[in-house]
Amino acid sequence: MDMTNKLENMDLDREEIRRRRVFRVFALLSYFLAFFYIKRICLEAGWFQNWMNAMFVFVILFICFVEAFCHFTGLTYHKLKADGCSVWEPVVYFLCLILQGIAVLLYGIHDDWTGWQFLMLHFTAIYYVLARTGSLASGKSGILFLIDCLQGFITIPWSNIGIRLVSIFKRSRIVEDEEAEEYDEAKEEAKAQRDKKIATILITLILAMGICGYALYELTLASDAFYSFSYTIQKAIEDFFEIGLFNWIYQNDEYILLSIPVGAWLFGLIAGSLKKDRGHLTLKAFEDVTIAWHQLPDYSAYIIIGSVCVLYAVFFASELLFINAFGVSVSRAPEAATRAIDSFWALIRIVLLNFAVVGGSCIVSRKALWENRKTRIFATVLFGFATAFALLAAWNLCGVYIAKFGLTPRRILSSWVVGNVLLWCILMLIRLYKRIPAARIGIITAAISYSVVVLGNF
Repeated sequence: MDMTNKLENMDLDREEIRRRRVFRVFALLSYFLAFFYIKRICLEAGWFQNWMNAMFVFVILFICFVEAFCHFTGLTYHKLKADGCSVWEPVVYFLCLILQGIAVLLYGIHDDWTGWQFLMLHFTAIYYVLARTGSLASGKSGILFLIDCLQGFITIPWSNIGIRLVSIFKRSRIVEDEEAEEYDEAKEEAKAQRDKKIATILITLILAMGICGYALYELTLASDAFYSFSYTIQKAIEDFFEIGLFNWIYQNDEYILLSIPVGAWLFGLIAGSLKKDRGHLTLKAFEDVTIAWHQLPDYSAYIIIGSVCVLYAVFFASELLFINAFGVSVSRAPEAATRAIDSFWALIRIVLLNFAVVGGSCIVSRKALWENRKTRIFATVLFGFATAFALLAAWNLCGVYIAKFGLTPRRILSSWVVGNVLLWCILMLIRLYKRIPAARIGIITAAISYSVVVLGNF
C-alpha cells in the first residue's frame, strides 16, 4: 500500500512539474503577444498602414495561444465536458471572434461606432477565454452574466497579475512534510555555495577584463597589423550595437515597457482562469452567499410590480392619445432624431429596470416570480409592457426615422440593440411558463448576430 501511494505521489509530482513548465513557456510567449498588441494595434493604430491586418493576425495568434495553453495544461474539450461545462459555447465565441476579426480586416472600424466595435471584439475575446477555461459562473452562459463580466474584466486578471513572474522564476518545490526541515538546510547551504561561486566568477571576470584590456592596448602599439585587426573588430561591434538587438530595444523601448503590464494582465486572465482554486465565483457559491437574503414575501412583488405596471399603462394611454392627436409621422430630421434617440434610451432604461426587478426577485424574494402563479401573472404583465415598449421604440427608430432618412452605421447598431432587447423580452415571457435557458439563448444570439452584422459593408 505504501509503495502504491508513493508511486501515485510521484505521478502527481511529475504532472505538477510538467504543468509548471507549460505555465513557464506560455508566460514567456505572452510577452511577445502583448508586444505585438501594443506596437501594431494600440500605439501605431493611427498610422500603421496594415493595422487592419495586424488586428486580424492578433485575433488568430490570441486564439492559438489560448487553445494551446488550455490543451497543454490538460484542459481539453473532453475535460470541459467531464467537468459539466459547455463544450460548444467556446466554439461559438471562437467563431464570433474570428468573424469580428475578418470584419476589421475587410472594412476596419465602421464609421460612427466610436470604439464600440473595438470594445466588443475585446469583450468577445474575454468571454471566449472564460468559456474555454470553464470559468463561467454557471459553467456556461446564463443568468450570472454580469458576474462573469466582473470576473473576466477585473477579478480574475487583476487578482492574478503577478502569476506570470511566479510562473517564470519560481522553481518547483515538491517535498514531503517530514523532509521539509532537511530540505531547507540543504537549500540554504546550496544557496550560500552558489552565491560564493557567483562572487568569485564576477571578481575573476573583472580582473581578466582589466588584464586583457591592458594587454590589448600594448599589443596595438607593438603591431600595426594587430591594430588594424582590433580596429575592424571594434567597428563591427559598434555596427552591431547600431543595427542589432540593442538598437532595436532602444527604438522600441516604449512598446516593451507598456507591453509588460498588458501581457501580465493577459496572462493573468488566461492562467488565472485555468487555476480553479483561486476563488472564482460559481453558481453554487453565489446561491450559498445569497440564501440568507430570501426574505421578501409575495405581496412585496405585487406592490412593486403592480405600481410599475400602472405607470406603464398611463404612459401607453398618453402615447395613444398623442398618436391620435398628432400622428407618429414627422417631417423634419432633427425632430425624428430626437424622438428616436429618446425612445431608444427609454427602452434601454425600462428593460434594464424590468430585468433588475426579476433579478432582484431571484435574490431577495422567498420564491422566484415564476414559481408562484400570482407573481407569474404580474411578471407576465410587466414584460408584456416591456415588449410593447420595445416594439414602440423599434417603430420610432426603424419604421419612422430609418424609413424616412435612411441607414447609417450608428442606426444599424441601434437597430441591432433594439432587436436583441425585444428578443430578450420575448424569451423572458417564455421563461415564465417554460424552463428554457433564456439568458443563455439571449447572450449567444447577441454574440452571433453582432458578429454577422459587423461583417456588413456599410
